[in-house]
Amino acid sequence: MELDMGVGEQIGKSSALVRRAAALLSSDHSFDELFARLTEMLAELVDASTVFVALPGTNGGYAVQYHFDHGKVLRGHVPLREGSVALRAISEQRLVWGNAPEEWAPGGRVAIDPEHPERNDSISAIFAPMRHAGAIVGCLSVQSPKADAYTVGEAELVAAIAHFLGVALENRRLFEQSQRIAEIDPLTGLPNHSKLVRDLEKFVGLATSTRPVAAAIFNVVNFSQFNDTYGYALGDEVLHRISETISRFYSANVTVGRFGGDAFLMIVHGESSDRAIATIAELAHAFSTLTFEDGDRRIPISLACGYALAPMDAVTRVDLIALCTHRRRLSRKRGGAPVGDDEIDALALNGHFVEVQTLVDALMDRDPFTRVHLVHVNAMAKHWSEANLELSPAEFSTFMQASLLHDLGKLLVSDRILVKPGRLTAAEYRSMQEHARFGHNILSDFHRFDAVARVVAQHHERWDGKGYPAGLAGEEIDRLARAVAILDAFSAMVDDRPYHRGISEAEAILEIRRCAGSQFDPELVERFVAWRGEGGDPGTV
Repeated sequence: MELDMGVGEQIGKSSALVRRAAALLSSDHSFDELFARLTEMLAELVDASTVFVALPGTNGGYAVQYHFDHGKVLRGHVPLREGSVALRAISEQRLVWGNAPEEWAPGGRVAIDPEHPERNDSISAIFAPMRHAGAIVGCLSVQSPKADAYTVGEAELVAAIAHFLGVALENRRLFEQSQRIAEIDPLTGLPNHSKLVRDLEKFVGLATSTRPVAAAIFNVVNFSQFNDTYGYALGDEVLHRISETISRFYSANVTVGRFGGDAFLMIVHGESSDRAIATIAELAHAFSTLTFEDGDRRIPISLACGYALAPMDAVTRVDLIALCTHRRRLSRKRGGAPVGDDEIDALALNGHFVEVQTLVDALMDRDPFTRVHLVHVNAMAKHWSEANLELSPAEFSTFMQASLLHDLGKLLVSDRILVKPGRLTAAEYRSMQEHARFGHNILSDFHRFDAVARVVAQHHERWDGKGYPAGLAGEEIDRLARAVAILDAFSAMVDDRPYHRGISEAEAILEIRRCAGSQFDPELVERFVAWRGEGGDPGTV
């Protein structure tokens, strides 16, 4: 038996029951609770030993997503199979019902769960399409193992409830979608600032000393330079690369999202302190491999990271974020290494710098790439000297000072040029070349730094006379400046710089060898390669 739905007549017959259903479906219950209450209400109205709701599935078809079967609420996602009466009601957009299988399923019935055919005992059944704004959005079915279980009025009542159910479901979907939009960053698809703040507030409230909450803020070291150099479309691509990496860490105990601009937040909760810190370190390591390809260059996407734990470091969400932000700034000084403490200046430098300590401090704070490079060169200078350079005390002192201060002139070079993520223009390159002369001029004002100033001025001269600023050649160049030139080039190749991702030491050694006799003093190259071949490695910051 089949009957076209007449909503007005149905409401007239059972207006009180329909109002009750409408009130239920307009409530703010979760859909799980809503379905449970709906089945209870239907059981009061009609024989409802089986009730199910079929909704659109992810593959374009429909699936039973809520199922009440002989007293049990079953959850799952069971696709409607070909021949299903529910699919017929949906496709024909009309109520299908009857008090015997041959009336509502003349072509044979299809069990919801083929693995449990014993449950397929329905004799009477109602299949009512669910509507919203004239469109079909699903199917409500009520079934009974009894013959002649339903009257026309009851079928019409179920159809009316199905109509309200369709409206309620669609309104709920739109509300949840708007909530998701309000909580999701549209560019990256990650949770946004407001969602992260709410989550962090909740987790901090649940934190204990054995199960703390760790917050880590990451931000791109030179993001504005990516935008300036390549445009905002590339800047967005950088953010996409970061979001793809950070999203892989999302889990039951890890929440990640975009905190704003070029900043991202990781929250680790329900873990031990060691495990939380290890997770942050794992993400930092994953970020260390990110690159942007610009022609033949692999430009690093470098991120600084500051982290803190509640309740050990802070007991409120506001203080936790403030501490992470502060430590993120310290991380920039350490070349982007994750920082979870406030001891930034414990780094040992080789040499004596009392007279120029203000300059050293300014240089170390210049940018993370410069800091890592200078500390690396300074450390290598000490260990190479001890290996085979045979320097006098005065030469050793000058070498230590010059190895750290050789890029002092970059204090006068524009940020736009110094940390540009890509190739410099001819004009920018000429400006960068001035740093050797700038450094010499700055140091010339300091007593007892004349030898250091000379090395700084000459560390970009070449053995073949094609260097700058004076075009000196061979032994016209101070021997220590020739040594600094090798260390400077080696470090620039193996460390990450704004314009390229570091290469392997083996590749760098080959390049140093290739340039012996042209760019570098061949005798010093042999000494340097011999030292590196012996495993000389002062470590990095």
